[in-house]
Amino acid sequence: MGQRVAVVGPNGSGKSTFLKLLAGELVPTEGEARRSHKLRIGLYSQHFCDSLPKDRSAVQYLLEKHPHLQSKPGEARAMLGKFGLPKENHLTLIDKLSGGQKARVVLASIALGEPHVLLLDEPTNNLDMQSIDALADALDEFAGGVVIISHDSRLITRLCADENRSEVWVVQDGMVRPYGGSFAEYRDDLLEDIRKEMAMD
Repeated sequence: MGQRVAVVGPNGSGKSTFLKLLAGELVPTEGEARRSHKLRIGLYSQHFCDSLPKDRSAVQYLLEKHPHLQSKPGEARAMLGKFGLPKENHLTLIDKLSGGQKARVVLASIALGEPHVLLLDEPTNNLDMQSIDALADALDEFAGGVVIISHDSRLITRLCADENRSEVWVVQDGMVRPYGGSFAEYRDDLLEDIRKEMAMD
């Protein structure tokens, strides 16, 4: 199974920028970033939902985006179901879907691209608890690597449950550093720091 990495740090510290550098969407201002040309990366960020075509259904969108599925619409439907989009919404125009439902369509499309690594920037925004559980289930089954930024500590705790294949990277002061412990330990340290700051006020 692939490695799981939780990218953490204060708001505005550059976590999303770091993910875009990993994805090759940004070029570093110094040094260089190299990746294999054979590496398939699936990047999810919230703005992808806004760029979905409004005049297509979820199934139509997936079939157009992934032409190899033209003769296999059942596979597109199965992937939508895997990410928690109810059957009755598969043929609904995307414009009529909620923000959470649009997020599921985007995640299904990324998964159909069979990436080696998933880069997820706040994938739980607009998702209800049931949808977050469906996302967690899908990520549990994903054999590749996952790098995630999320304010949902429940999802990260589940994703990084196996300490032998999970890491925490802290983005702060323009640097990315590995944290020498589990996500649960990082969260406990953070809460302790907050308690100390409050006690000093």
